Amino acid sequence: MAGALIMIVAEVGSMRDVFEEIESLPMVREAKMLAGPYDIMAVAESDKLSEIMETLIEKIRSIDGVGETVTHIFIE
Repeated sequence: MAGALIMIVAEVGSMRDVFEEIESLPMVREAKMLAGPYDIMAVAESDKLSEIMETLIEKIRSIDGVGETVTHIFIE
C-alpha cells in the first residue's frame, strides 16, 4: 500500500470549499482543516504510488482555491 500526506494552502475565503472537494476524493482516507501555515491536510492511500500522484496533480491541484501543495510520501 502506498500513501502520502498532502499539505494544502487554500486561497483566502476558499478553505471550506477546497476541504469539501478534497474530502470527497476516493483516494483521500482522511482530511482535516488546520490552523497554521497550511490550511488542509489530506492522507491519500492506494495500491500504487502513481495513482496518488495522479490524484494530486490532476485532481487536488486543479481545484479552484488551491494555492500550494507539499506532499510527503510514506516510506513505511
